[in-house]
Amino acid sequence: MSGGNGIGPQVTQPPLAACEETDEPGWLRRAAEPEEAPSMSGNRDPRFFAVLLGLLGLSAAAALAAPDSARACAPAPPLAGAALSQAVLVGAATPAPTAPAADCGTPRLTPSPTRSVGVGRWLPLIAAEPGQPMVATTSSKLTGSKVTMTGLRFEGIVDLPTAEGTLKVLKFSTDQAVTDDFLLRAPGPAGRTLRYAARRLTVEGDVAFYVTRFVGRLLGIEITLAPNLPLPESIPITSSSSITFADPAIDLAFVTSDVLTARPKLTLD
Repeated sequence: MSGGNGIGPQVTQPPLAACEETDEPGWLRRAAEPEEAPSMSGNRDPRFFAVLLGLLGLSAAAALAAPDSARACAPAPPLAGAALSQAVLVGAATPAPTAPAADCGTPRLTPSPTRSVGVGRWLPLIAAEPGQPMVATTSSKLTGSKVTMTGLRFEGIVDLPTAEGTLKVLKFSTDQAVTDDFLLRAPGPAGRTLRYAARRLTVEGDVAFYVTRFVGRLLGIEITLAPNLPLPESIPITSSSSITFADPAIDLAFVTSDVLTARPKLTLD
């Protein structure tokens, strides 16, 4: 509506596209303007995204530098609102939700030493010493509360001569072996069993044991040594230090030494 002479104030009706009718006839009101859709173009200044990442507390460099295992177990931030928009704006693929790995959330611990002896090493076959005497087909039984060996060396597997053929044994050497509560039960004549006992028995010098079976506890772990078994990984082939086995039970086929000392004395019954 305007004055006829064009001098008075002019009222211009807004475009109909921007107005809507009211309940009162003849009155119009401006329609609410639609919200501007976020621009999806990639022409925004790259510094904008750096600022946006900083505001969101995200570090793209840290995410790319993290190891795969760390990223796999790290909880993913929820991609909602601004974070989701940012992922779309920078052209990154929106990660699909993934289930955490089975061990995520569980601290990774350094495996402690196993209590089983596991797979070991096979010792070589070696020849018997020249002039080796024949041994009994039935081994003697040596027991004690503990045996301490210094300079232990596992030599190999030997076939010792017997009256009926050979006996396969494990040979190991020591500089010294001390057995507490020593007891040796050996087969005697007429089917008797001979018992040799001492509170402590020491053999030293050039000591060699030939055994068909050796059982003892090393640091609480039961160890079994035999010519038909590999040497456990927990036992060194050679050792310059002392090694103590608790509750030894040894099937002894033959033993040699330079010196044998029994305390207080060796008894036989």
